[in-house]
Amino acid sequence: MESPSLLGTPAVDPPERDPDHFADLGLDHIVGAAAAQDPDIAPLFRVPAPTPAVARYRQDLCRALRRDASLTAALRSFCATMAATREARSNAERLRLAPERDAWFLDGARRYLAAVAGLRDALAAAADPPAALRDLRAHLDALADSRAHRELSGDAAEAAALMDGVEYTVRIKKSDVRVGRYHGEADYGAEVAAVFERFRVDGAARRAEDVPVRPGLDGVEAAILTDVTALFPDTFRTLARFRERHAGYGDPTVTRADLELRWYLGYLDLVARLEAAGVPFAFPTIADDPVLDARGVADLAMAMDLVRRGAPVIGNDLRLDAEERVLVVTGPNHGGKTALARAFGQTHHLAALGLPVPGTAAVIGLFDELFTQFERPESADDRRGRLEADIVGMREILTAATDRSVVVMNETFASTSLEDGARLGAAVVHRLVERGARCIYVTFVDEIAQLGGGVVSMTADVPAEPSARTFRVRRGRPQGLAHAAALARRHGLDAEALRRRIAS
Repeated sequence: MESPSLLGTPAVDPPERDPDHFADLGLDHIVGAAAAQDPDIAPLFRVPAPTPAVARYRQDLCRALRRDASLTAALRSFCATMAATREARSNAERLRLAPERDAWFLDGARRYLAAVAGLRDALAAAADPPAALRDLRAHLDALADSRAHRELSGDAAEAAALMDGVEYTVRIKKSDVRVGRYHGEADYGAEVAAVFERFRVDGAARRAEDVPVRPGLDGVEAAILTDVTALFPDTFRTLARFRERHAGYGDPTVTRADLELRWYLGYLDLVARLEAAGVPFAFPTIADDPVLDARGVADLAMAMDLVRRGAPVIGNDLRLDAEERVLVVTGPNHGGKTALARAFGQTHHLAALGLPVPGTAAVIGLFDELFTQFERPESADDRRGRLEADIVGMREILTAATDRSVVVMNETFASTSLEDGARLGAAVVHRLVERGARCIYVTFVDEIAQLGGGVVSMTADVPAEPSARTFRVRRGRPQGLAHAAALARRHGLDAEALRRRIAS
């Protein structure tokens, strides 16, 4: 039987740890927000699509989840039932009394069967489902017809019917508790409940199935269960045989589909919250070539923080035309340069996952590797200086990068002199242009932005009012301006003002 994955066939196991670029780009914060209620989905954010076709396959499922509320509700119900299945199996594994373990195991199996049946019905009723759900539906149809699934269903129904026939009485007189077969005696529990029903505040009837069942029995309950087991030996032997025969129940594709659906829904729930706050999202067009044209992009990790604080989220444009390879971003501190660099990397990674990205529109090609080189504080455990660490890191990147790689550099070589930083930065940029990698380089060295030959200059705005921040970063020659100069003018300490004072 084929084993499709909602992330694209064949299924791929995620790496055990986050890639190095996650922390630099703030992707760890994005994943933390999307997986806050369901940490098990976090590893799937490490699995970019291997081909444009797979990325589009994922996008189609995302679009269906965003437009079809009834389908999405049915898939959420499937995931909730699978969660109850996992809880029941967990109880079955940790409880002490065998009959109680067996009963929880049966409960988990029945919930699993209900989840599969409900999912089949939902997919059968879906209008024009995406390819991912059509593949899953075909798998579920084949699964339902398989001998193992039919036997699981039949044996579960038989065991459940026998358990439904277990009726007994409990007589309690002081410390004497006796269990016997039920022969039509009055149900005093129901009579007592009826007496107290008139004292209910909400007036709503309460069904037995509404009462939460807790795992684990106290001493009296365990003793009663032991006596009940002795009264109905054939029923409990059937229950035990069910667990032995179906110990490994559960189709791996169904289990994986549950996890993958929770991954899609977790990220889309984050998107919905941000869209409600005014942050735009778009599905990028996945190109076959390594291109980039993204409009209104924003650093998603920063956007989440800005939305929490009620601050506006500013988007910027990123574009690399046919002969352009490296965006060199200059400008003042706190002007949005690093946020733009992180948005550059995030946009590539989220697009490769097949997910919507912050922005109004995007055309983007996939990457083979995503590299980052960010300035880091010196560590007592690292005997190298910052400059040596930058050089070693860039050598590794230049050795591995291809014409389909993405490189994000932030203040690389900032620890050395201006002259050396300009020379090293220019050499690295020339190599990246020759290699054909897509790159963004944040630097204070204006000379690097003017290298030409595949290098594009972008600069952060410097408003006249030093306390203002536009966070706009635009294409254009370096301005040679910074907030320090604006502050100096504001306080009468710029060069012109000092010359006047000296002359007077």
